[in-house]
Amino acid sequence: MDIEVISKLAFGLISSLGTIALVLFNIGQSRKIKAELLEKFEEAVGRESIHSVTELFRLIHGLRMSYGDIIELIRHEQCSKIIYALKKTPGMVSYEGGEFRYAQIARNRFFRFIDLWFLRLSIGFFSILGLLSLGMLGFGHGATSVAGFVFLLFCSVMLAVQLRQRAYDQMIQRLIEPEHNNQMQPTANASAD
Repeated sequence: MDIEVISKLAFGLISSLGTIALVLFNIGQSRKIKAELLEKFEEAVGRESIHSVTELFRLIHGLRMSYGDIIELIRHEQCSKIIYALKKTPGMVSYEGGEFRYAQIARNRFFRFIDLWFLRLSIGFFSILGLLSLGMLGFGHGATSVAGFVFLLFCSVMLAVQLRQRAYDQMIQRLIEPEHNNQMQPTANASAD
């Protein structure tokens, strides 16, 4: 091997390792800063400093909320899930007046019905397409086999995204409609033998 090629490979390896180290250092620093902000946030809540609480909440979570809603939210036992939902889909859900609910467009049952069926159809479509791609991969030769592999990768990624979205939608529904959660659980008034 040529020394020039070896030196290029070595410099490439060193620079990629340096980049990885820098990214890990930045992640550690951001966690440290977030922990410090959370301590300041708890102190501000204890002092009942309205401006500090709202600004620190915005810095930590990226959400603008009123002081009363923030206090109600942090007292809620599912606050981390609610904050996650507010950050992920701000136009679909809201937290106002101490209540987590669907936002204006998502309150419409027809919209949620269409969204649910679109999700189900896309899961079915990518499942069938994935099975066909698996057949192309297994029984095809040459370019057909490669195309089957590529389509199988694509379908797998799309299925994973759709299934994750389905789990997220179910989490939102359980948070907003707790009675939906209790449909399958036994009642507390069942008589004991």
